[in-house]
Amino acid sequence: MSEYLEFERLSEIDDLLKLRVKGESSGFAGIADCYVNEDQFQEFCIQLIGFPKKREDSVRFFSGESDQLSHFYIVFSCADNSGRILAAIQIVSRDTRYPREKVCFVASFSFKVEPAAFDRFVGGLSRISVINNVGSKAALVNGT
Repeated sequence: MSEYLEFERLSEIDDLLKLRVKGESSGFAGIADCYVNEDQFQEFCIQLIGFPKKREDSVRFFSGESDQLSHFYIVFSCADNSGRILAAIQIVSRDTRYPREKVCFVASFSFKVEPAAFDRFVGGLSRISVINNVGSKAALVNGT
């Protein structure tokens, strides 16, 4: 079974960062191109460095909800005493090809990852947050 979350940096507009967010777990999958505030995304990336510091720590990021634009919501929390991390994701894709109809697809899923895989993901996110680094990717993959 494939369990993953991937961010890919697309070209940006002004202070908005455009990310392709895709993921899958337990048969649920989603993909959406989302605009996020660049400063807020960089702050989110900084919060993930060395995460978690305590068992009750959690970090959340919400790209912002819109009736017309795709968005995502993600929560990272400590899953257990072994240091594994739970990633809970919701991806909402809005189809803009049909402006009169509100076509919306939602995928919600979660999975656990080992600390080493999470650290690799955080390293990838730091590359995505660099200005003009179009095409860079960060993937969080459950290796079990």
